[in-house]
Amino acid sequence: MDRRDTHASADRRDPRDARDRRGASSKRKRKNHGRGFKAVMTVVLILVITMVMLLCMAAIYIKNVIIPEASLEMADFNPNLTSTMYYKDPDTGNYEVMQTLYGSENRVWVDLSEIPKNLQNAAVAIEDKRFYDHNGVDWVRTAKAILLMFTGGDIQGGSTITQQLIKNMTDDDEVTVKRKVMEIFRALEFEKNYSKEEILEAYLNYIYLGQGCNGVYTAAYTYFGKHVSELSLAECASLIAITNNPSKYDPLSKREITDAETGETKTTAQYNKERQELILQAMLEQGMISQEEYDQAVAEELVFNTSGDDGESESTQTTSTVYSWYEDQVINDVIDDLVATYGWSETYAQDMVFSGGLEIYTCMNPDVQAAVDSVYQDQSNLNYTSSSGQQLQSAITIVDNSTGEVVAMAGGMGEKTVSRGLNRATGSLRPPGSSIKPLSVYAPAIELNLVTPLTVVEDSPHSQVDGRDWPVNAIGVYKGDMTVSQAVKESTNTVAVKVLDMVGAETSFNFMQDKFHIELVRSLTKNNTTYTDINLASLALGGLTQGVSTYDMAAAYSTFARQGTYIAPKTYTMVTDNNGQVLLRNESEEETILAERTTYYITEMQVVTGGSGATGKAANFSGQEIAGKTGTTTSRRDLWFVGYTPYYTAAVWTGYDQQERLSSSLGNPSTGLWRQVMSAVHQNLAYKDFTQPDSSNLRT
Repeated sequence: MDRRDTHASADRRDPRDARDRRGASSKRKRKNHGRGFKAVMTVVLILVITMVMLLCMAAIYIKNVIIPEASLEMADFNPNLTSTMYYKDPDTGNYEVMQTLYGSENRVWVDLSEIPKNLQNAAVAIEDKRFYDHNGVDWVRTAKAILLMFTGGDIQGGSTITQQLIKNMTDDDEVTVKRKVMEIFRALEFEKNYSKEEILEAYLNYIYLGQGCNGVYTAAYTYFGKHVSELSLAECASLIAITNNPSKYDPLSKREITDAETGETKTTAQYNKERQELILQAMLEQGMISQEEYDQAVAEELVFNTSGDDGESESTQTTSTVYSWYEDQVINDVIDDLVATYGWSETYAQDMVFSGGLEIYTCMNPDVQAAVDSVYQDQSNLNYTSSSGQQLQSAITIVDNSTGEVVAMAGGMGEKTVSRGLNRATGSLRPPGSSIKPLSVYAPAIELNLVTPLTVVEDSPHSQVDGRDWPVNAIGVYKGDMTVSQAVKESTNTVAVKVLDMVGAETSFNFMQDKFHIELVRSLTKNNTTYTDINLASLALGGLTQGVSTYDMAAAYSTFARQGTYIAPKTYTMVTDNNGQVLLRNESEEETILAERTTYYITEMQVVTGGSGATGKAANFSGQEIAGKTGTTTSRRDLWFVGYTPYYTAAVWTGYDQQERLSSSLGNPSTGLWRQVMSAVHQNLAYKDFTQPDSSNLRT
């Protein structure tokens, strides 16, 4: 067939074939389009489901984590009120004034009615122009801050006056998304409970304004030498200008600062003037002042108080009162508990304690504290100095066995010269030596029915350490078989180690932490070395990694005098605000941790009243039943005596602040100090026996 026939044949193809081909192509296109649409919708659906899941997770997180922590109480905080500590008179049962507390901060609270409207408006205009319209959160500024966050900007922006006040109260400066979310919910909750006027008053009284000034009252006197109510518009704007950056906008400072962008160097007074005019411009634009008022304020020459005289300011009048050791501890305990209970910052809680008009009901017994003071304030009772020139120190804590309350303490020897300094009774953690044995060795061993006082254990080395017998006894010899009771009285190290081996180091460790509530070290890495208290040496011989305080030791030992009931120690019972509303109620927490049989055996083995061979016999005084245990650490760096009567338990530590060996010629000063204090405490108390359990529970 020639080519013409071929072309002719092609030309004669059925038109329906072309339509079929076009139809098939169209079907393929529709099919592909359908597949593409399904793919897009699948992606969209996945995104929607993911977003819903994320929103659900966020809602759960906010409900379970954020909202429970969002509540914040400002209380009726007026830092111009004197707080008062009370003690209960043991004779009358009435509460008497123990100490009045005065704030040491440069702050005097002033009512909003005394703060010029121009000063209020200046703060609102530059810090939070929608302050009176929002409910604690400016959503427009917040949205901008979030946008900046996602574009790599600063997420600290967008805070309202309410949020800034909350940040000051909580001291929460962490720059995280969680903190911003928490801040938002706290602000929303906060404005449900407080009016705009209350919030603005607190804010203006709380902000830091440089030169050690907290609040506008003291700042007005410091910068302009006049009462805040007398400030002009120009002065109000200048004062508020400082809040943004006190180090940059302090008009009294002599500093010169170079602008990082322009390279221009100006004084802080010049920066203050620039920001003052910025604030005045904002007030004009927001209709808070007229053009005439603006022009006059800008033109007004600011005359600052450069003489250093703060005029009538009461803010710089600080008391020279030195609080006692006990008062120091009450102050610290109340501040810590306010922070923990209300989420306040430590600064805010401290302001409340010193200047919030609080009434604090302490556990101090004036008679017991007087006995402590008579011994510990007299330096001649421990007048020793080390070869390096250190003064020998001591601390004591006394617990009332009937209540578990801390009734007296001293954190050092001699005259106390500063308030809230180092309190060795609570702040110095020292290895307890053998005074730990009744707590970590013998109490758990008797409780677990592993030994009784008459169980016989061989006084001989437990093992070899570096080729030497371990442990060694203080007397340097081994006596062979002896009873547990004799081992306690003579503080025999070998028997303590062997009995602890029966108990198990892990069991003893848990016993100390869970029952006696003494914090030990499970694992601590320092300088590439790992330390732990879960071992025979630490728990049987008292060589603890971080040590213990007399406060915790007295609380633990008082359990023996209380027939096995542990009561958490405390220095106060209740705190009320200036309206009488209870802020803190410090309830006693009681827990039975030992059987009466155990505590009776421990007491019998530790009795020092006329006990021959008892290591603590130097603590003995007539007219009272006494039990207790001495403690001496390696190289005589720390010396202890912890003892109790049916009435009181006292723990005494003696040593140097920077550990040094105590001369053997001193003996154990802790037992002597214990005797001096406790004999005076019990002088007018009737003789009382330690409680004995039912004889059917005892083995003879």
